[in-house]
Amino acid sequence: MQKLFLIFIVLSLTACAGNPADKRELTEAEHYREAHKLLERKTFLDAIEQLEELEARFPYGDYTEQAQIDLIYARYRSLDYPGATAQAERFIRTYPGSEHLDYVLYIRGLAHYYMEQGLFDRVFGSNKAPRDLATMKDAFRDFDELVRRYPDSAYAADARSRMVFIRNLLAEQELVAARYYARRQAYIASANRAQDVIRHFQHTPSVEEAVAILTKSYESLEQPQLASNGRELLKQNWPKSEWLSRGEVEIDWWPSGERTWLSLLTFDLLK
Repeated sequence: MQKLFLIFIVLSLTACAGNPADKRELTEAEHYREAHKLLERKTFLDAIEQLEELEARFPYGDYTEQAQIDLIYARYRSLDYPGATAQAERFIRTYPGSEHLDYVLYIRGLAHYYMEQGLFDRVFGSNKAPRDLATMKDAFRDFDELVRRYPDSAYAADARSRMVFIRNLLAEQELVAARYYARRQAYIASANRAQDVIRHFQHTPSVEEAVAILTKSYESLEQPQLASNGRELLKQNWPKSEWLSRGEVEIDWWPSGERTWLSLLTFDLLK
């Protein structure tokens, strides 16, 4: 009985010695140093946990602003793009005059930029034009705000480059729609989409084909004057265009005559 009592006493003392409550509380600076080490090791999920704990314990401390910036970065690097954009929006509301606002806009833009991309796209690439590009438009707005407000920022050059890519992608999306309607002989719709490319996405590679589709749409709608205007525009700006043949606009897939029964039954999906 005495032996059992002694064992109980020893175990109790050991448990007390290892009680977490007896450990020294980390200071704010120590918390932040731990979080920064995790970021350097690229263990981003652990870094997020540490930074959130720092924020909870020291909501108005000396490291609060920097911890918020690091949280945005850590969420972005851990592929939590919605979390990164939400964190960035919170930072912008809380610190509208921060000297790091250009960086936050840049990371928010990158998060929007990659949000629609899955792992397959990142590894193998994919044509995004047929997709809903809503988050790409959000990325464009982020990058545009960055270059307008901070034209000399270290991130402005890359933001401009990505804006060019996004504009080309959005123009290609309109072009895909124009082709779709033209193949289905919805020529008013194809003309409208081609016009959108010409009006809103000048200086993109899609404009040349858009002019060709617009011209052929007017020809199919029996609007000779409008078709002639489009033909002349193509000749003047792209005299060696692949869609010009002996002075006429030629598109090899353009519908001719009545739609076949196969076309009607398959909604032209076999074209």
